[in-house]
Amino acid sequence: MSAPNSGESALLAQAAQWLERARSGSEEDRIAFRAWLRERPEHLAAMDLVERAWRAAPHAVAAKGLHARGAAVAPARLRWQIAVPVLGTALAALAAVAAWTLNLHEQHLAAPADRTASFALADGSRVWLTPGSAVTLRATLLDRSVRLDGEGTFDVKHERRPFAVTAGEARVVDRGTLFSVARRDGQTAVILARGAIDIEDSRNGTLIATPRPGQQVSLAGDTATIAPVDADAALAWREGRLVVEDQPLAAVAARLAQLSGMPIVLHDPTIGALHVYGTYRIGDVPQFLDALGALYPVAWRRTEQGYEVFRR
Repeated sequence: MSAPNSGESALLAQAAQWLERARSGSEEDRIAFRAWLRERPEHLAAMDLVERAWRAAPHAVAAKGLHARGAAVAPARLRWQIAVPVLGTALAALAAVAAWTLNLHEQHLAAPADRTASFALADGSRVWLTPGSAVTLRATLLDRSVRLDGEGTFDVKHERRPFAVTAGEARVVDRGTLFSVARRDGQTAVILARGAIDIEDSRNGTLIATPRPGQQVSLAGDTATIAPVDADAALAWREGRLVVEDQPLAAVAARLAQLSGMPIVLHDPTIGALHVYGTYRIGDVPQFLDALGALYPVAWRRTEQGYEVFRR
């Protein structure tokens, strides 16, 4: 387990001060305290951690040979009068409880080049990656940050620490959610299936969009476009299925090639305009090509590199 860095320590100290101010101050102090909690997700995470430390403070104080006396004022909350400064006690207790409350480390995961992959993250969340995609998760005392290269779908475990995915110049901040992020050729696409997210500019934190479930946000340069999407169909690749709803073959072949890791070459450009529909197994490209040949006058062959499709 790593120790808090200077920024985390300062925020924890600030949270401990707010806790004491709200506990013993006026109603105006408590109103200001609630406003501070709403300013940033990290404030809520810091307060959650300090409150855990506060509840464990008597054990930490006793271990140091100090004296404390306490009185229960509610089943879920104890107020302690401690013979050392409140801030010092809360942060001392933090060291005692952090070992069992948090997992602090970096985790790097990558999918093979020829198939999708699913991973459990250290915080209990799950990520699905398309072939060749990778993520790096860094969990700290106060947040969980992921850097994505390629495309991934995230099913995030809700907790006080915020969870954010950075892909290019987009930062997707989760609120306990199922969503996907794809970054390719300088463009980013985000699909929200359930829950809530904010999409920010990773360079300056400016809010770009707050989509609703069933919407896709496409980012290209400084332009953001929001459009409805069938999120269940779009994310079906997690289950090994490609759902096609009346789309041109060129787009379908490109998507299937991405998900299977096998190139599909269309030798006649006019073939790409043919419209395709249905549900196909990502791991069975021949099934898709056989179905295509049953609908249209096209044929296919297997090559060393992948598949070729041509008119017959």
